[in-house]
Amino acid sequence: MIALDKVSRRWRRLGLSLKANAQYFPWKTASRTLLLQAVGFTVGLVVTGYTLRYHALSLLEAAPKAIDASAADQLVRTFDEKLSWLFAAILISSVLWISFVTYLGLRPMARILRSMKRRGPRRSFEENDDAFIDEPGEWQDLEKTVESLSRGIRQREALLVREREELVTILGSVNEAIVAMGKETEPLYFNSRFAVLFGAGATGGSALPLKERFRLPELLTAFDRVLSEKTTRTFRVRLRTELHSSEREFSVAVSPLLSRDDRAEVYGAVAIFHDISELKASEQIRIDFVANASHELKTPLTSIKGYVDTVRDDLKNSRTEDAVGFLDVVSRNVDRLIFLVNDLLDLSVLESGAEVRKSLVSTAEISEQALRLLEGRRSKRHTVRLEIKTDRVLGDATRIEQVLVNLIDNATKYSPDGTEIRICWEPGTGANQGYTVLVVRDTGPGISEEHLPRLFERFYRVDAGRAREVGGTGLGLAIVKHIVLAHGGSIAVRSRPGEGAEFICRFPSRA
Repeated sequence: MIALDKVSRRWRRLGLSLKANAQYFPWKTASRTLLLQAVGFTVGLVVTGYTLRYHALSLLEAAPKAIDASAADQLVRTFDEKLSWLFAAILISSVLWISFVTYLGLRPMARILRSMKRRGPRRSFEENDDAFIDEPGEWQDLEKTVESLSRGIRQREALLVREREELVTILGSVNEAIVAMGKETEPLYFNSRFAVLFGAGATGGSALPLKERFRLPELLTAFDRVLSEKTTRTFRVRLRTELHSSEREFSVAVSPLLSRDDRAEVYGAVAIFHDISELKASEQIRIDFVANASHELKTPLTSIKGYVDTVRDDLKNSRTEDAVGFLDVVSRNVDRLIFLVNDLLDLSVLESGAEVRKSLVSTAEISEQALRLLEGRRSKRHTVRLEIKTDRVLGDATRIEQVLVNLIDNATKYSPDGTEIRICWEPGTGANQGYTVLVVRDTGPGISEEHLPRLFERFYRVDAGRAREVGGTGLGLAIVKHIVLAHGGSIAVRSRPGEGAEFICRFPSRA
């Protein structure tokens, strides 16, 4: 029973092996081999048959005359018939044997082809291995070698696929636009950022050559020099993108792509487009801030120095009748410096990300306190209309009061005498749902649209001459913006020339 079960398992393995190898079996090679062997064997049989027949006829002719002609002919026909049946049997059995031997000889090649073409791990021995009828030899050694090479290739292929996916993911997540090009500036690869900025389509897809997409002489010249000199070049260009209405400034680094052989030939280049428009804008803001801060500090200091020198000269000459007036001017300029320094310190604290202490505070009390503080500063008479539609706001009472003071002070400076300034606290609705909204509206000259994006910058002046006339540090709106942002809210302004300005501050209603 054990022997029968073992034979049954082996035949089952052989059947599974035949089925598995059929897909990869070298049928053309087997057909040619079988045909050549069958033809050769048939030719051998024919030659052998004719040789035997010739000898048989020779024996009949040499035999005694006792056998008559009719009997000899019958004997020859019988001999030919038996020989034909014998040759047919031998030929059929030979073809079957040759087929079996051909299969045995080429089956290792089928397994080698299967191991080279298939994907994934090799199956178990019982499923597809019929090595139990193979004799150890060169075929098995070759099969093991090919299997080892195939396994190494599959592992390397999987590693390359994973590395490519990781590289595509990394390049797709960076903020710089990256494109690899051939010698004719045809794109070999570009990341998603390049596709978004310059409308190149899907990542890695086809796109216009660089010479057709960017018609900039400096860019094309740099690319040609990189190909000829095999060096990296960095330069700045202004380009129009699909995301922005105006041109953006880019720092472009172009590096050669070199082959890995000994000749290290250049087959293309990779270009990285880094958008430096925001950096340039920030640098310009810093330069403007330093210049404006220096000016704001220098003006009162110069006045203080001049009046102090005048008072000192008067005291030396025993003239004191103008000293009090001069000292009043010095005191006002000192106050101006104090306000400026305090505003700078407040702005520095807010920009450093200091947290604000939030609590529910009364909107009416904050508004009335802000109006009392401004009562002594206002030199004009205005009508202030206060509307309280929500009695509580979540935030830092001192900071929100500072927002109100700065916005009301800004409104009184630029609104004509006798006009109305409207202050309204209201719960957010629609897009402002979840916010408490503060609206301060004046009837001043209004603000042109081009000034609105920069209105909350430090020391930014819509009308520098008018700003010096009404005074102020030029930091009030910047402080308001940072206070509102520190609360987790937002600020906006609506204005047109001749229609006044409306400042809208949104404070979250929940922590």
